[in-house]
Amino acid sequence: MARDPFTTTDERDVIVLALSDLPRGEKLAAQLGEHFNHRYRVVRTSTAQEARETLGDLADASGRTVVLFAEESLPGGLSGLELLRDESLAGVAQGRLLLADEPERALRDLVDEEGAAEVVVAPRSPSTSPQEPSDDPFWEQAEKVLYLATPPGETKADVFGDPKTDVVFRAKRFLLLNHVAVYPKGGTAYEVVPTKKGVQGTKLVKPTLSDLAQALLDYTAHVAGKTYDLAVVGGGPAAMCAAVNAHALYGMSTVIVENFAPGGTAATANNTIENYLGFPDGIRPDKLSQEWLKHTEKYKVAWLHTYTATKLAKPAGDGEPYTLTAKSDKAGTSTTVKAKTVLIACGMQTPKQGGENEAKFRYKGVYYDALPADGPDHKGKTVAVIGGGDTAGRAVDIFATSGATKIYLILRGTFANAPMLKDIKKLVEKHKAANKVDMRENTEVVKYEGGTYLEKLTLTSSSTPINVDAAFVLIGGKPNTGWLRDRKLGLYLDAGGYVQTTTITLGKEQAPLATNLPGVFAAGDVRGGATRRIAAAVGDGGTAALSIYHYRKHNP
Repeated sequence: MARDPFTTTDERDVIVLALSDLPRGEKLAAQLGEHFNHRYRVVRTSTAQEARETLGDLADASGRTVVLFAEESLPGGLSGLELLRDESLAGVAQGRLLLADEPERALRDLVDEEGAAEVVVAPRSPSTSPQEPSDDPFWEQAEKVLYLATPPGETKADVFGDPKTDVVFRAKRFLLLNHVAVYPKGGTAYEVVPTKKGVQGTKLVKPTLSDLAQALLDYTAHVAGKTYDLAVVGGGPAAMCAAVNAHALYGMSTVIVENFAPGGTAATANNTIENYLGFPDGIRPDKLSQEWLKHTEKYKVAWLHTYTATKLAKPAGDGEPYTLTAKSDKAGTSTTVKAKTVLIACGMQTPKQGGENEAKFRYKGVYYDALPADGPDHKGKTVAVIGGGDTAGRAVDIFATSGATKIYLILRGTFANAPMLKDIKKLVEKHKAANKVDMRENTEVVKYEGGTYLEKLTLTSSSTPINVDAAFVLIGGKPNTGWLRDRKLGLYLDAGGYVQTTTITLGKEQAPLATNLPGVFAAGDVRGGATRRIAAAVGDGGTAALSIYHYRKHNP
């Protein structure tokens, strides 16, 4: 059999299968794709020699995690275990899984062998399909080896506790969006065991997000008491582009105030970005936001992480800085940042849907973004997607391809008139034709019901509640400017709450994106008239940095 060609432009991590049975190998490859929501490239081989050649091809593909799944019996005189133990492959295959006909016997054989912990053992085939809910040991072990294969230098965390509770869900989401590999361990008590640069840290009991940031993240820290040239509120593409340009091109000391994760709304997008210049094969939003973050780190842009801006105060007098107040998620903890200029780039926030009890079930069955990683978590479950835009349509596809039993798509209007791209509509229609989607048009949620967790939704279109395991409210956004509605500040907002900007003249130079407050600018989705595209937000950031530079020249 000819080996699957390896495409170097495919950025996904790789699972190499070594199975002698070709139809079974093809089936397992498809099952792995479904179970892991196609986060991995699966390459099939049928002999140990083919597996070696494939791993050789991958040796120069830097930045990828490669995992080898091999069955015990392979043609050609080399067993699967011998292949997995081959020291020459140690630098390529970071994770190793033995597919055994009798896993318990294989584990007994391994227990007394030196280095036995290097190989994880799983049944030769899954006993259930990826769509069926099960505690199938195959999937459990596959997930384990992929987590353990995280490169030694990368940061990761074991998260204990009920994943349906709000604190555990929020911690997992925070870590994932900050590019920390997460291994859910279950249990009842919420605890996190961090591993940073290969060194396991002290167990964190009921940690706040600030605790997790301090233990696991490597941002350049904000310096208390320092007056910065520029404070950027928000951590999305406009914010990070402005911060990098302000420091790298114009030599300004810069701090970013971000409450959750770098990338902002862009980091939670559930699609592959196909039209971002320089990536003709597309790029995942989380990967793109990670590259932006690396850029800020290169220039030592400071971060005030897990802090939410709550107030902006005008300078006390001529030549004095603005004072920005921000609070942490740790109760009673707040700080101030002083800066000569301020960029408001805090983007959008997802509005609440408005049904009764909605707030009660936040992070307990009601969520406001849908990531590809959420797909496997809802396999075998009933999910409601509320909204009619591109994000809602992509969420339907994520849950349908990951094996959700049923998906309710709840639309305030009609599907025909929904503001959804044609290609995404076709995906939704495909899943509807396969009886995976129950579409409820001209419908709103009246009430969210349940005990500790969400269980039912009452809809305007029916007197009988529908049973659901989770509801994803994906109905657009509104500008995150509530903290700026201070009469003493006097910042101009339009009727929708967006920051009003204009172009000011500074000598012979023009400075776009200025607000009515001297030295305060706005960029990205938070400003009135923004295009709400990632590329446009990056452009805004670059423009804002240049405008602020011109302002600082005339107002040192």
